[in-house]
Amino acid sequence: MTREEELRKRIIEFGKRLVEEGLIQSTWGNISARVSEEHFLITPSGVDYYKIKPEDIVKVRIDDLSYEGDVKPSSEKRMHGLIYRKRKDIGGIVHTHSSNLQVFASCREPLVKEGKVIYPCSRYGVSGTRRLAEFVAREFANHAGVIIANHGFIAGGEDLDSAFALAVAAEKEAGEMLEDAR
Repeated sequence: MTREEELRKRIIEFGKRLVEEGLIQSTWGNISARVSEEHFLITPSGVDYYKIKPEDIVKVRIDDLSYEGDVKPSSEKRMHGLIYRKRKDIGGIVHTHSSNLQVFASCREPLVKEGKVIYPCSRYGVSGTRRLAEFVAREFANHAGVIIANHGFIAGGEDLDSAFALAVAAEKEAGEMLEDAR
């Protein structure tokens, strides 16, 4: 099995885990993995995570966001692509719409612990736009996770395992902070 074939299967596995962990609702959220210096793989737009097949995962060029095949990639491909372009150390990205972090996103607030910003909140931009991608990538320059104003959360790591673990940990941390605030 090639590296690309393995990554396609792993993206599907992690998509199902996003649903099981309650980090997304319906077909919201997306996952990508860098397959080479030139390409990344990303989940398709609007497809149920339990119905995605390996051939549905879309291969996208990092430099111009062109993609192969007839399956439409996630509308957030631009955000993923810009992060991969700016952060060579990122190998996997997980974008969630989880309930606790959604509170911070809706309030446009960073997650702060002991006076230190753990996850900054980006400025607002319409989903799928260059503007949103630039706002998120700017915050991503110095952080592994970013709360997206009025939108959700995005986590990156050296691979899918670390990006997913960060998304889970951030949701838990946000929940603890909200509980402490009661």
